[in-house]
Amino acid sequence: MEEASRKEIIITKRFRKDTDRVFHYLLSNFSSKIALLFLDKIQERIDLISNHPAIGKPSPNHRNIRSIMVKPYNLLFYRYNKVTILCLFDMRSNPEKNLIKND
Repeated sequence: MEEASRKEIIITKRFRKDTDRVFHYLLSNFSSKIALLFLDKIQERIDLISNHPAIGKPSPNHRNIRSIMVKPYNLLFYRYNKVTILCLFDMRSNPEKNLIKND
């Protein structure tokens, strides 16, 4: 079986900010080990999306937007056509919040 070609990944400022916020929360409230495991999981998901961009669940409200679970409380949203990591959403937050905004 032929390996899928890796897609270039674009990371938005919002995603970096969201990830930084969760990382510091985990660092302050749990441990550096938990915070670093979280970053490892983020990288695993980005690598997976890079190799298989269609893997995420399509958004019912936004064309070309997909999501993939990072941890039980975090969803990573990305644009499918030109793989752009948009944001990281903490599912314990207000689910009515507008998740997809233009950067």
